[in-house]
Amino acid sequence: MKKTLKILGIIVFFLLILVASVYSYLTNFGRKILLSSEPRKPHFEIPITYNMGWWSNQKALTVDSLRIEIIESKLNLFSSKSLIAYVVRGHLNYRGYWQPFIKEIHISERINSDTTLNCDRIIEITPVIENIEKSKANQGSYPFEFRNEHTITSNHWGINHIRFICGQKKQTIELQQFK
Repeated sequence: MKKTLKILGIIVFFLLILVASVYSYLTNFGRKILLSSEPRKPHFEIPITYNMGWWSNQKALTVDSLRIEIIESKLNLFSSKSLIAYVVRGHLNYRGYWQPFIKEIHISERINSDTTLNCDRIIEITPVIENIEKSKANQGSYPFEFRNEHTITSNHWGINHIRFICGQKKQTIELQQFK
């Protein structure tokens, strides 16, 4: 009888270890909830900031295009978050020995109360430009392109119009949340 209980205990112990291992694998080792319908965490090429410094060189920045892509949008009764990617292309102009570069991205989100704009939320994307001293540079221009991801939240049931602004470029996307 004791031998049977001991073997049964060992089997239960190994089954518990197996269940814990499968759960860890399915939840990416605890980084994700198993039954979550939220999108994954965003990836960044350039870090995000919510504060602007006083020594930025925004005059060097010219934005040529802005493109918004919806990566994951499973909006329903229990999920109001979507994952989007924004791709910004442009060029940086410089004079003298101070060459500009994109240090980080400033994101500003606000809910729109102006009904003439036909959007529920406005998200402004601003590349923050810093300078680095280059002894061989004199003046010039060079192109840039970056792609970052961002998690956005819908405002209400139905169609949500979200406007993105970067420089003089604008793009509006529609997300539909069902009950």
